[in-house]
Amino acid sequence: MLPRVLLLCVAVFTTWWCLFRGGIPDDAGSCGPDGCIPSSPNRTPTRRHGYFLHITDTHMDENYVASASVGSACHRKARPEDEERMKRVGYLGAPGKRCDAPVELTKQTLQWIAREWKDKLDFVIWTGDNSRHDWDRKDLRNRNQVLQLNKIAADMMTDVFGDTDITIIPCLGNNDVYPHNRPVDHDSIYHFYQQIWNKWIPPSQRQAFQKGGYFATDTASYRVLSLNSMYFLKRNKRVKNCRKSGPARDHLIWLEQELQRARDDKTQVVIIGHVPPSPRDYRKTCFREYLRISSEYKDIITSQHYGHLNMDHFLLYDADHLDVIQEYDMQQQNQQHLITNNSPIRITRNIERYVDWLRDLYLSMGLEENPTSLLNYQNMAAPLKDKNLDGDYDDVLDSLVAVQVSPSVLPVYYPSIRIYRYNASSSAPMPTLLGYDQYYANITRWELEHPGEPLEYAIEYTTESDYGLKDLSPRSLFKLAKHMIEEDDAMWNQYTRNMFVRTQNETFPGYDEDDDDDDDEDGDDDGEDSF
Repeated sequence: MLPRVLLLCVAVFTTWWCLFRGGIPDDAGSCGPDGCIPSSPNRTPTRRHGYFLHITDTHMDENYVASASVGSACHRKARPEDEERMKRVGYLGAPGKRCDAPVELTKQTLQWIAREWKDKLDFVIWTGDNSRHDWDRKDLRNRNQVLQLNKIAADMMTDVFGDTDITIIPCLGNNDVYPHNRPVDHDSIYHFYQQIWNKWIPPSQRQAFQKGGYFATDTASYRVLSLNSMYFLKRNKRVKNCRKSGPARDHLIWLEQELQRARDDKTQVVIIGHVPPSPRDYRKTCFREYLRISSEYKDIITSQHYGHLNMDHFLLYDADHLDVIQEYDMQQQNQQHLITNNSPIRITRNIERYVDWLRDLYLSMGLEENPTSLLNYQNMAAPLKDKNLDGDYDDVLDSLVAVQVSPSVLPVYYPSIRIYRYNASSSAPMPTLLGYDQYYANITRWELEHPGEPLEYAIEYTTESDYGLKDLSPRSLFKLAKHMIEEDDAMWNQYTRNMFVRTQNETFPGYDEDDDDDDDEDGDDDGEDSF
């Protein structure tokens, strides 16, 4: 009897110790100088309704004060003598202002999701930035505050989804680490996140997570790869580029190994991250290698989902013509100051430039020559309605990478969440991403018309009815982009309205050219980016 008791005690202690240390040795994989050798996630969820949620950028602020002044980053009420001239903010947030969001907004958003979608969701992708910005110079955040806000967010997600078998897949945002933007290899902050995300990170992936803050997990239909995009950022001066040995290169090695394993397993992949790949934000070596890998494994990558930019749009890249993309983007920044690192994206003049940049990005897809002028569009193929898409764009479609960027809960515009639909039939050869419904909440109107009532989100648009998309494949998004740019100004106008969640309808030339009124954006360009 005694030997059995001893064996049981040893087994219990070993299991506890392995979990405490971050993984179970038998299937944890290994990490070395060339990165982590992955092992397949060991969970097999069965929930298969055909819907998943994308929620991003809540930017909660425990110091948010309803009726505070905008000038204090919504932290302090105006002095009595200043109340008449100071703009004050609402209970649920301050759309379009330089303020983060009250915790109450995230709470009520998740409560609405629980009421309307909890019984239908298969999994949730949650792409970071739960902590506030440093917009108040009199009340700078610290490491403990960043971690505390993320603990609150994780507890909220557990409260809403903890009694279900819905798979939650989080990833780190650039404001979820301290100092922001700059995590390093084996950063001590990863241990904290492994603790609060423990139920969502498979044991077989915990070693990779403790090394680099990334992991893979399975849903009933997809394998989801949660990336740590901060390793690729130009702003992360603590990490070397993706050619040199270090955490950025290791992360890409891990990504390619996981994609190869998924291909071997005949599993479709969804990639999530916080900062989307772009020549503006990513180091050149990381941007190139990321797109090369994405293109090489396009047969198993169903979609890529990011946040960070607060705007609703998608990015398209031709992985075989990266020099055109890179030089084109940098040329725009140098000549037109596209979106500087030190100016809020919501300022009207930068919104216009970003829309121009995005339109030119779509136009550039398919150009066979490296354009020396952004006006050199005569080389473009004929409009899509006059030709066969596959025949004229074969080279682009073969190397096309599409990245979907969801708008934020933070009311830079209006709070937003996204519900994706996919073919969940077990008899289908592979799950197809069919479309999404975009929801938003006009919190300004809601507070006026429904004081004290639980917040309700409303449908803003659907990709099927508003854009005529049968699915969200890179091919379909490419066709939509070309159609909007070359044939359908009305749809392009609708797309850009949706891009800013119905808050900027009078900002862009071509929307209502007879209406000269501009939205009041405050224009306080005073130092830190709004991401």
